[in-house]
Amino acid sequence: MEIDNCYEFAQVLAAKIDKYMRFGQRKVKDVDGKERPMWRTRWWVPDGRHGDQPHPPLLLVFNRVGPRNPDTVIAQLAELTQWHWQGTAYDDGFHMYDGKLPIVVTGMKQLQEHGPAGAVFRRFGRPHNQTLLEAIGNPRREAYDARQQAEYAACEREYKE
Repeated sequence: MEIDNCYEFAQVLAAKIDKYMRFGQRKVKDVDGKERPMWRTRWWVPDGRHGDQPHPPLLLVFNRVGPRNPDTVIAQLAELTQWHWQGTAYDDGFHMYDGKLPIVVTGMKQLQEHGPAGAVFRRFGRPHNQTLLEAIGNPRREAYDARQQAEYAACEREYKE
């Protein structure tokens, strides 16, 4: 989580995100002797599905105190860090975010007005605000997986009949 009082340039925030990503790429041997990303030795994240390894999200909260316009900073920051967060689009309408960093932004004022359960979070690359769980998740991928499972179950039932 990064709280910005609108004093830093987007380039400074992008440099912090670069440093965060370098940290996320470090590997160490865990207590079981297996090599894994260092951050996984401290923070738990459920295992990803095939081809989609989760990465801990980064939440940026902008508190409009300083001279910078957070809307401008957010747009510049999204452009400067695109290669960190942009997923691969699939024809089935979802994205895969293998090794990508979910960057989610909101404003302190929005949090105060709507609370942390409100749809006040915008994930880079998505066109509208969402709840925090939707923003850090991959609802389109989950819907695709549910459709695939339903199709498989229907075929299996048909085969058994």
